[in-house]
Amino acid sequence: MKRTLLLINLLLLSVCVFPQENIEVNYATIKKYVENQSDDYQQLIERFEANDSLLSLNDYALIYYGHSFTPKYKGSMELWKELETLMEEKKWEEAYTLLKECRKKNPVSLKLLIYAVNLASELQREEEVQAYIDKYIKLSSAIISSGDGTSEDTAFKVISVNDEYQILNNVFKVEGLKQQSLVNKCDLMEFESSPYYEGTQIYFDISRSLEYMKDLFK
Repeated sequence: MKRTLLLINLLLLSVCVFPQENIEVNYATIKKYVENQSDDYQQLIERFEANDSLLSLNDYALIYYGHSFTPKYKGSMELWKELETLMEEKKWEEAYTLLKECRKKNPVSLKLLIYAVNLASELQREEEVQAYIDKYIKLSSAIISSGDGTSEDTAFKVISVNDEYQILNNVFKVEGLKQQSLVNKCDLMEFESSPYYEGTQIYFDISRSLEYMKDLFK
């Protein structure tokens, strides 16, 4: 497990250290693509699951943000209590089987991918560990290429609050998280320091999650 976590840390460090390509995330365009070209989007998901090395950063962005326009999207309301209970009880095989079912519903969840890395590691399935790590790295790269986090206008775009915590804790390694506040369509996260991010606050655009909640309670 420690070796796996070290590998994740080294790979995530490369995400932070090397310059990121900036990508434009246009939700209207992505929505139109997913709804009108659903077969093409599904093919992208299949290539993602197969760890297709030819997928570009823009492809990963489309895969990630596109999920929020599918019927499977649950905003920030997804809970995996049964899975987490099995993991706490160290029932690795049962947990891994359930995890795969959870990922069919949400293949782009960073939290589920971390669970997948941990479970595959416990079961000594090294190739699968690497495959899950690669997915995590590529999706994280797409997210931190969506902005710079310094303002509402340039916020990092995430489709789930869970994902913003993954970026904070596993990519930027923030220390001393102090406050979370909602500023219009953004979560403003304030913290003491980060070795990989300048400043002590980061904006995350959570508009997709907020829109889901709004539609849910109409």
